[in-house]
Amino acid sequence: MFGIFFIWYLFFSLPKPLFKEETSTLIYSEDNRLLGATISGDEQWRFPANDSVPKRFEICITQFEDAYFRRHPGINPVSLFRALRQNLKSDGIVSGGSTITMQTIRLAKQNPERTYGQKFLEIIQATRLELTHSKDKILNHYVSHAPFGGNVVGLDAAAWRYYAKSAHQLSWGESATLAVLPNAPSLIFPGKNQELLLKKRNRLLKKLWEEKFIDKEDYDLAILEPLPGKPNALPEIAPHLLQTALKTQKGKRLKTTLDANLQEQVSLIVENHKQQFLANEIHNLAVLVLEINSGNVKAYVGNTYDRYNAYSNQVDIIQAKRSSGSILKPFLYASMIQEGKLLPKMLLSDTPMEITENYERNYSGAVPADEALAKSLNIPAVHMLEKYSVAKFHHQLKEFGFTTFTQTPKHYGLSLIVGGGEVTLWELAQAYRNLAYRVLKPNQFVFNPNIGYLKNKEDDVKKYPLNAPSAYLTVKALQEVARPESETGWQVYSGKNIAWKTGTSHGFKDAWSVGITPEYVVAVWVGNADGEGRPGIIGVKAAAPVMFDVFGRLKLNSKFKQPEKNWIEVKTCKESGYLLGENCSTFNRTEIPSTAENGPVCPYHQKIHLDKTKTFRVTNECYPISEMVTENRFVLPPIEGYYFKKIHPDYQPVPNFMKGCLNYGDQNTFAFVYPKRFTNLYLPRDFSGELQPVIFEIAYNQPEKSLFWYLDGKYVATTQNIHKLALKPESGRHKITVSDTEGNRIQKYITIVNKE
Repeated sequence: MFGIFFIWYLFFSLPKPLFKEETSTLIYSEDNRLLGATISGDEQWRFPANDSVPKRFEICITQFEDAYFRRHPGINPVSLFRALRQNLKSDGIVSGGSTITMQTIRLAKQNPERTYGQKFLEIIQATRLELTHSKDKILNHYVSHAPFGGNVVGLDAAAWRYYAKSAHQLSWGESATLAVLPNAPSLIFPGKNQELLLKKRNRLLKKLWEEKFIDKEDYDLAILEPLPGKPNALPEIAPHLLQTALKTQKGKRLKTTLDANLQEQVSLIVENHKQQFLANEIHNLAVLVLEINSGNVKAYVGNTYDRYNAYSNQVDIIQAKRSSGSILKPFLYASMIQEGKLLPKMLLSDTPMEITENYERNYSGAVPADEALAKSLNIPAVHMLEKYSVAKFHHQLKEFGFTTFTQTPKHYGLSLIVGGGEVTLWELAQAYRNLAYRVLKPNQFVFNPNIGYLKNKEDDVKKYPLNAPSAYLTVKALQEVARPESETGWQVYSGKNIAWKTGTSHGFKDAWSVGITPEYVVAVWVGNADGEGRPGIIGVKAAAPVMFDVFGRLKLNSKFKQPEKNWIEVKTCKESGYLLGENCSTFNRTEIPSTAENGPVCPYHQKIHLDKTKTFRVTNECYPISEMVTENRFVLPPIEGYYFKKIHPDYQPVPNFMKGCLNYGDQNTFAFVYPKRFTNLYLPRDFSGELQPVIFEIAYNQPEKSLFWYLDGKYVATTQNIHKLALKPESGRHKITVSDTEGNRIQKYITIVNKE
């Protein structure tokens, strides 16, 4: 019998675990400021147990509840006999004589009915608890689970609810006030029974003075301290991060990497811009600030604040998937540079196309790659992706850390680079951070690419998909992004070495802006959480000003430096930006990544033969060789040349062949601007439902000359200077033919599909 009791006593007498109640989820800043807390599942403010009990409160609670706590083995016989005598005299249970250890057992068992049998069991369990738990651990258990009135459980929760501070910051008067509450939490509640609470507190303070735990000055000051009133609301400094942490870290006390002061400043910036956006019915924005070197989150504002959640303000936008707009272009640019498929000054086609258009609807004909990135031009980006391949870039995005591109490459197509996919602000900031980190640590080929908001985040070392020179050239291009003159104050940041990129999704639903410096990443999203588009939801006008306001609160001292290794010097064509070709007239000496040395050679410089007046091109079949003039000319395709000349008036298209020469009548001097690729066309309708014509357009390197238009072999019109023509063919297949005065002609087959 004794053996059975002994086994029960050692292994089964205590609840396992000792406490099972749910606890609140807490998040703290890097300097231990409470940023937010959730109420537990049973609607109690019950914080997870802390590591230690503040010394002041330990003295107060032990002197009030159990003065011999540090000396007894879990039970105090003197107290028990005194309580028994009082209970017998009163013919009922009026005193328990419980030690703090016994009260801890009672709390662990969720306060069972008071009986002599239950008391005897608590005595046995208390001695068992003392065998395996230190006094500090037992006291910590008690203090963390004792009731403090209402739905407040534990010292830490009580300190915040009644005094809006941590338990370690409590004064003697505050500690004494809270120490008397567990003894009668339902009777003595802050804000009620003030006189009784005051008497108990002052009686305890007097005892502390008499026992020389505090001096006379501390005592006099403590009794003057006011009692707490209505419970305080807990801090809501990072509410969206708290809700996100709750999904995976429920019931824990979390030490984050957030800078509390910066978090409050960024929250204020978000609130100020929210007020400006309201006039345009834009209700939501989010900001994420990362430290480049560590990947730690320093500020996390997941949405605007609204007490009534009228506009989906509870949604954590930082973790939400949204259309990417053009915010991914730098990663395509960097990938192509690394593989030698692109050079920073290489000309890219910038002419109208059916699947997308430039935001400002202006076209340069041909534009340097770094300028196209800085201006966020859509047309060159689509040409880049077409050359690189959608499937390859789709894979590369996953290498950069994006997990949201779950469909096949075919699903996204070329729209992948202009908003056809979705990203989260979290992964976007992470990708830009890693881009900057690669520049700052050029010799570190593997590193932890994951960002985090918790201290001691898991290491996951990986090889970064870009070399340092490619990353640097991308960052360098992003430093050339032009700030709009209409935005006052932006010039303040011109010398702060910020590389940045904006993005706007189709339908003006998402505005993005991400900036990087050697110290920080600032990522911003602006829009409506419900997906409603508004004209003002534009990256450069809505998100970028928020981003620069945040940068204004950060210390930005250093600059991106060019990595020293893995470069080669090459000659590049001065006009086209390609590697120098045999017909290029002038060149620049350019440093490029060593992986790009086999890049494309200039295709635009041609050796052409002219007559002696340089008016016509000639061949030796139609013109004396002795009178020929040979030149190397920069020659763009007709459409590119057409738009390029509008921006560069000094550009001279290649002359036509002289009449009678072998190539006469077969000259590619003009081309269709619209339709360019797609030949299934819809006739638009006006508001009355009437069919409207389609506008066809030709790019001609000699616009002053006439072009003759034919529909299905029948002449329909002549154009000059502006080569546009409105046609309204019937449904079905047609042939459009255009010829010039020299007999050159082009044709395109189209199919007209009328909408029902």
